Amino acid sequence: MRQLQRVLKGRASAVTGLVAGLALVSLPVEVTLRFVEHPVVAPAPVVSLLLIGSCLLLVGSGLGLRRLETARAGAQRPTPGV
Repeated sequence: MRQLQRVLKGRASAVTGLVAGLALVSLPVEVTLRFVEHPVVAPAPVVSLLLIGSCLLLVGSGLGLRRLETARAGAQRPTPGV
């Protein structure tokens, strides 16, 4: 009896998923394209350099923090036999 309930529950969830999937696929999708009235101007090269520099600082600080954490974990490791 329990196995029958499990089978029915599994089939009910499968049917529910199938119905939900079909409902999502059958929904109409509307896409509206709007043109920009003003032309988009590329940022100055200084902006790109600042962005690259800030990303490098973030990566460098993350590596430094990992190195510091590794050093702390090694210093706190108990010696065997004490």
